[in-house]
Amino acid sequence: MENFKQTWWDNNLPNRFNEFNSWIGDKNAQSKVFCRKIIEEKKYKTLVDLGCGTATEYFAYKEEYPELEYLGVDSCKTLHDANVKLGVPMLLSDIMNTNLEENSFEVAFSRHVLEHQPTIFPMLEEMIRLASKMVIHVFFMTPKNVGEYTNYNKSDNLYHNKYNKIKIENFLTEYKKVKSFEWREINKTESALIIYL
Repeated sequence: MENFKQTWWDNNLPNRFNEFNSWIGDKNAQSKVFCRKIIEEKKYKTLVDLGCGTATEYFAYKEEYPELEYLGVDSCKTLHDANVKLGVPMLLSDIMNTNLEENSFEVAFSRHVLEHQPTIFPMLEEMIRLASKMVIHVFFMTPKNVGEYTNYNKSDNLYHNKYNKIKIENFLTEYKKVKSFEWREINKTESALIIYL
C-alpha cells in the first residue's frame, strides 16, 4: 500500500493548536500516566514516540524518568518545528516508514494514532520493526471482536477507523518477532495493546 500522506494537522494546526491540545490532553492524561508507569517499572532506557504530537511525553519523562532516551516522530511540520524549538529530539517523518534502524529502541509507543491510518498493519509492522522489547499503542476507539469500519472524510483527508480485535490478534500470532501480547482497558474510552518482543 502506498503511504498515506497526513495533511489535516499541517492544514489546521496553525489556527487550531489550542483545540488540538485539548483533545490529546497534557502529561497527566490517564492513558499517558498508565504507559509511563509500565516503561518506568520495566526500566527501559530508549523509546520512540510515533505520531508524538506535542511531545508531552518527552517532558513528562524528563521530569519523572530522565534516564530515558526519547525520540519523537511526526509527519506534521507544524508539530515538528514547535517541538524542536522546545528542545525535543525529533524526526520529521512518515510514521509508517521512518528509515530508522531495526531494533533501535527498546519501546515503540503511539497513542491515538492507528485509528487515523488507512489500515492498521503497516504502522504496527513499523513499530515492531523498531522495537526490541515492547510495543504499546493506546486506542481511543477500542477494537472489538466483531465488526470494523473505515471512516474516511475526503474533505479533511482524515480517517477515524475502528479495527477488528481478532484480525489484529491473528496478525500478531503469525508475526515471528512477537512473543506475546495483551489488551489492557485504561478507562471507558481508551485501551492499550501491549506487545512483548
